Amino acid sequence: MTPALQTLIGFYYQWQMLLDVVGILLLTLAVALVVRFLLIKFRKRPGATGYIWRNAILGALNAPLRIFVWVIGWSVVELRLVSVGYFPGFVSVFVPVRNIAVIVLVVWFIGRLVYRLTDAFERRARLRRRSFDQTAADAIGKLIIAAMVIIALLAIMNILGFSLASLLTFGGVAGIALGFAAQGLVANLLGGITIYASQPFKVGDHIIFPGSSLKAEAGYIGWEAGEVQHIGWRATRILDWNGKPFYVPNAKFNTETVVNHSRMGYREIAEYMHIRLEDVDKVAPIAADVNQMLADHPKIDDYFVFQLDGCGEYALRLYLYAYTIRTVRDYPDFLPVKQDVLLAIVNIIIKHGAQLAVPVSTVYLPGGQAQAGRNRGAQPPPLPSIPAQHYGANS
Repeated sequence: MTPALQTLIGFYYQWQMLLDVVGILLLTLAVALVVRFLLIKFRKRPGATGYIWRNAILGALNAPLRIFVWVIGWSVVELRLVSVGYFPGFVSVFVPVRNIAVIVLVVWFIGRLVYRLTDAFERRARLRRRSFDQTAADAIGKLIIAAMVIIALLAIMNILGFSLASLLTFGGVAGIALGFAAQGLVANLLGGITIYASQPFKVGDHIIFPGSSLKAEAGYIGWEAGEVQHIGWRATRILDWNGKPFYVPNAKFNTETVVNHSRMGYREIAEYMHIRLEDVDKVAPIAADVNQMLADHPKIDDYFVFQLDGCGEYALRLYLYAYTIRTVRDYPDFLPVKQDVLLAIVNIIIKHGAQLAVPVSTVYLPGGQAQAGRNRGAQPPPLPSIPAQHYGANS
């Protein structure tokens, strides 16, 4: 054996433990890089909707699996140290830390998987132009994650040496005290669960709910209105129609009335049309033509009425009441239909020689007395006026 080889062997035996640890860690690094390369290679492109489960599992595994490889590497290092009796303090601490790390990695993987599956199914529904219940997906995902976190916490406490029986006993007493101290938080949490279970609204719905606003929204005074953007465990975020976000505690929806605009079956058209009193002989043919127009209109449902509703003091009141078809629910779709119907009624009124009644004010002035005052070159005294408001045609 040559002197150089003997020196090398001696150096190895002198630094054997350190070289073994470095070699194990370098091998672990290489395995982690190979795992990352393989996971990326076997994943299909993000837009492919035919590989949802494969892409979600491989994508969710990427980071947790690489960290798990390092956990295995350090476990091998720990076994090597145990075999020679080195660092007993490190070994006693490493085992529970390793077990806790494995539990955390499993929960992390499941959380990433749930998120990726939800996002993939939503993207596929959007590409295929199908409906996707975001609220139900969020509810299922949150319940799965919450269940996994609770199980993980119990397992970690067991690893750390806590007795589960003592924990449950203490939890019962502490739960009562905590319940009294955090009634609002618990009520909001239960309110969120109720929203997920009964689904009075979901993400994307437009709702009206009691609030502090003093403006009127579709006849509701002191109410707020907007689009549901997110349903959390404590509060629901709603973007009002002026672009302002509201964070409403979930408990409020258990005790207050909520109007869901997005689930209305149709829209209502209710309007009064005023015509002159002298056009009373034209009411019957106007009503007949308008009802025929409503029957032929493609966006008006079968239920409608247009009739003389009363004779006012200065005008005839014709009442229009109709429902749109069920596909006309959104406001941008409803307003053009309403405008088309109202303009058609105005054209029918004009076609029959009638006219819409508009408010006109007439002032009677004693012109002779005023003229005399101007002829004398003096300012006339203030003249009395007698206003009489009536409906008449613009002429």
